[in-house]
Amino acid sequence: MVHARFIRIEEQWNVIYLPERPNGFAVFLLGDNAMLVEGDTSDWEQHPEKHMFLKSLLNRGYTVIASSLFDRHWGSPKAFRLLEQLYHIVIKQEILNKKVHLFAEGAGALLAIRWMNSLSDRIRSCYFINPCFSLKEFYIQEKENKLYFKRFLREVAESYGEDHNKIDIHKMKEITPEMTTDDVPPLSIHCHMLERRFPLQKHSRPFQQKLADKQILVNLRIHGNDKSFSQAAQSSLPFYKRYELAL
Repeated sequence: MVHARFIRIEEQWNVIYLPERPNGFAVFLLGDNAMLVEGDTSDWEQHPEKHMFLKSLLNRGYTVIASSLFDRHWGSPKAFRLLEQLYHIVIKQEILNKKVHLFAEGAGALLAIRWMNSLSDRIRSCYFINPCFSLKEFYIQEKENKLYFKRFLREVAESYGEDHNKIDIHKMKEITPEMTTDDVPPLSIHCHMLERRFPLQKHSRPFQQKLADKQILVNLRIHGNDKSFSQAAQSSLPFYKRYELAL
């Protein structure tokens, strides 16, 4: 039995999962596109492996927060503003340390970047799985697939409030959030070497290099076996624990 509180913000469902024995820390799940939260459940509960990860967090005492984020958000400012509101509500309602952990999968990484740029002092650590760091690179990749490419353009146009006829490679570069802060929390990236949607060489490697140029080190874990989401996500648990000594 999972104890949860569901709230609506701007017509979007959000959920706060409550552990039986709270440890005082929170994890915000910044899901990939279309990770839905509904009025009484969420994809984090319904997807077997994600449910296993959710239970692992709750069993360790974490308060876990997730949101629908306007469905196919692609890291939009609108989705981040919703996250900001949700953060302030959670911190006001629950007895929690103000610095939270982030867990970002796929396009959720774009929202993590926005959070670091705006509220870096509110992040304890951030763990990425197969992250998307560049809309421009995804645009180039999807252009080969005409059917999905048109859908992708419509999704980005809708989430960013743009005319889909004006979405081109230059616009993609312009709207992709770049890390502007030097106050970067501990980061860990877990990426499959055969990840096709957001390939390692096009997303995680360049991101790691950009930060290395600023003397900021990022832990990049690359795995080549058929690890499940659950196994990859479990590695976040010792990572989070490491950054809870200093309150």
